[in-house]
Amino acid sequence: MIEETPSATSEQLRKIVTCARNRQRLRYGANYTNAIVPIKLFEEKVSFNAAQLERIESESFRENLSSRSTLKVLRLARTITDVMDEETVSDMALDEALKWKISAATMQSSLLR
Repeated sequence: MIEETPSATSEQLRKIVTCARNRQRLRYGANYTNAIVPIKLFEEKVSFNAAQLERIESESFRENLSSRSTLKVLRLARTITDVMDEETVSDMALDEALKWKISAATMQSSLLR
């Protein structure tokens, strides 16, 4: 998981975010970030291994996530990978994305009760 670094300055964080966004723009060949890139282009440019896709499918089914929510998990995992300045989506990045999405979905459903 991404560890919080309380000593990181605003300038350091800005540099990390700028690098991640530049990486995304280069990947997609346009002014897109992972959050807004069209689905088809995302599918063409981003890959997950078979085990990761199986895990996403399993967790999405178990947590009753919609297709839209599942896509958000994929986009978030890719973004975490970009922030970590890595090329390939790691299992750790996928775990982190699932953790965030599942906890957000749980919180939302508890608020609706």
